[in-house]
Amino acid sequence: MSAVLDPDKKPDPAETELPPQFNAEFVAATRKLEAEWRAKFDAIAQKFGVDPAAYRLQTDSGLPIKPVYFPHDVAEQSYGMLSAPGMYPFTRGLYPAQYQFMRWANQPVIGYGLPEDTRKRMDYLQSQGMTGYFGNTFYNLVYDLVSHEGIDPDHPAAEGRVGQCGMAVYTLEDNARLFDGLPLDKINVIHISYYEVLPVLAHYLAYARRRGVPWAKLGGNSMSWYYQSAYVGMTCFPPKAGMALAAELVSFCTREMPRWNTVNIFGYGMEEAGATAVQEVAFSVAAGIDYARACVASGLKADQFLSRFGFQISQSNDFFEEICKIRALRRLWARKCHELGARDPKSMHVRIHTHTSGSVLTAQQPLNNLIRTTLHAFGAALSGVQAMEVSSFDEALAIPTEHAHTMALRIQQIIQEESGITRVADPLGGSYYVESLTNQIEAAAEKIVDEVESRGGYHECHDYVRAQIEASAARWRDQIDTKERVLVGMNKYESSEMQDIEVFRVNPESERIAVERIRELRARRDAQRWEAAMAALDTAAMRFAGGEIGGLIPAMIEASDADATTGELMGVLKKHLGWTSPY
Repeated sequence: MSAVLDPDKKPDPAETELPPQFNAEFVAATRKLEAEWRAKFDAIAQKFGVDPAAYRLQTDSGLPIKPVYFPHDVAEQSYGMLSAPGMYPFTRGLYPAQYQFMRWANQPVIGYGLPEDTRKRMDYLQSQGMTGYFGNTFYNLVYDLVSHEGIDPDHPAAEGRVGQCGMAVYTLEDNARLFDGLPLDKINVIHISYYEVLPVLAHYLAYARRRGVPWAKLGGNSMSWYYQSAYVGMTCFPPKAGMALAAELVSFCTREMPRWNTVNIFGYGMEEAGATAVQEVAFSVAAGIDYARACVASGLKADQFLSRFGFQISQSNDFFEEICKIRALRRLWARKCHELGARDPKSMHVRIHTHTSGSVLTAQQPLNNLIRTTLHAFGAALSGVQAMEVSSFDEALAIPTEHAHTMALRIQQIIQEESGITRVADPLGGSYYVESLTNQIEAAAEKIVDEVESRGGYHECHDYVRAQIEASAARWRDQIDTKERVLVGMNKYESSEMQDIEVFRVNPESERIAVERIRELRARRDAQRWEAAMAALDTAAMRFAGGEIGGLIPAMIEASDADATTGELMGVLKKHLGWTSPY
């Protein structure tokens, strides 16, 4: 009898029976033990003036939990649900070895000011031990507010936003300022972009080609966060156009870039917007299912592209719920991918970059955030994530100073090198509480996924997604205001003492320099070549809007090579696909 669930195997009646340690006699004994414990617990509660009958506990998502757990709380798990690290349905982790031979990747988010400013911080963090898989360097680079809006720095709406919350990189030449001297075939570059995904990638590919680096040797990730218009209030492409843009990227990378990860499911953004842990799992899975269906509709098979879907998941304050959330997500996604036709185990993996929560970090007593982020990172490591960004303690004040960035990196390194948890895969596996809560989260999330599916899929029900997240955010705010939910130093244990924290400021000259550079580039570029490339891109975008997949990115790369800017490339997409308020 196999102890591992095989999704293609027909159920064996013997394997649906309860394991022998959970036979009727044993379960009865553990229930009797719980009854004995309950009598003692209730007596203590009454001494504290608490009515035992009215005493209720719940997770931050609102799931009911018990004060203590027993074997019978997980007794319903049959032989078929037994699993091991690296085995379907991957509840216990994606690989047989978790961190024993390779630790999770350190991936601090980097990006501010001009390209050379960001490069300076990249080089500094690498010198401090920022390490990716197999000892390679990973650069997790975020683009600025101007890029996200799909405009150039000299646009009137860009004023005051250039190089803010990300780097001012708008052209192929800016890529050269950022990456010259780095071995493109040996590093991984994660481009954190919103709707400017294709222009950002086109600039990078045109730059790599100029340097003579084959695209097939480039490693990294594009975000494809088009679905976030359901919960982020920015102007955007219509949902259907966003899905098509994601399918175009997946199709191109499947042909040309075998080392490139194509879709990042941004659950972190959902929880930051107010979603509960359960909603983050559910809406992430629902969005991923819709994207996968769009890729299948474009002619790809599930095993051709699903292995390069990744997830960016939040790690917040409810320590055990956030751990169990990741275990439940792995299991639920594996089952859904199998239903979509995946058979390669890698196609059913939830490869997770965790980003410790920024929304729970406070401007009040900001050094407290070092403790919060340490707990977040510790929980993420216990859950078995593949990569990690730890928010800096000055998150609520500004982008991190060099010191704050270093401290965030040190949190990861101390957990990796000193805590001992990297010696054992899934160290919490088998905990009655952890296993039971994992089951609860999966069941609750699947109900939401089913509701989304009944409404036509994620991209057909942005109104539902937005309403659910906004309602959760409002509850969270109310709980903070009434102190039902405590944030130490903000609504409890407040202090009038001001902590002396250096606040980072972007060089005010960055905007002027970026504007001068873009205008100078337009003045000296080959106008005839640029016009021809932009005309070809316009035709490709028109065909893409008509349903053609495969021609848009190549045309965008040629336009990038002719020194088209992010704003110009995005302008073509906006013209043919639409660009308006969130859906």
